[in-house]
Amino acid sequence: MKQLTAEEIKVKIANKETFFLDMYATWCGPCKVLMGNMQKLADSGQELPMEMFKYDVDSNRELTSEMGIRSVPTVKIFKDGEVVKTNSGVLTQQQIMELMGQY
Repeated sequence: MKQLTAEEIKVKIANKETFFLDMYATWCGPCKVLMGNMQKLADSGQELPMEMFKYDVDSNRELTSEMGIRSVPTVKIFKDGEVVKTNSGVLTQQQIMELMGQY
């Protein structure tokens, strides 16, 4: 999974891309569990409904605030330049696939 910068996220939104974004912090234990589940999915060879990316909320406090992140891990699904789903907390591989499959 690719780590995105704040600028790369803004470009993807402006381009109206559909993507799954894990907003995490390096010091967060549950974030590491979620990231592990996402990495297993990415490495599984299974076709995913959309690309998955990660973003360190401590790397740009302004974007983190703009996105309304109050707790980590938080995932957001973007479609057509808009947030269509937000979920806070750890997700299993199956839950990640179910969320992405809705969009």
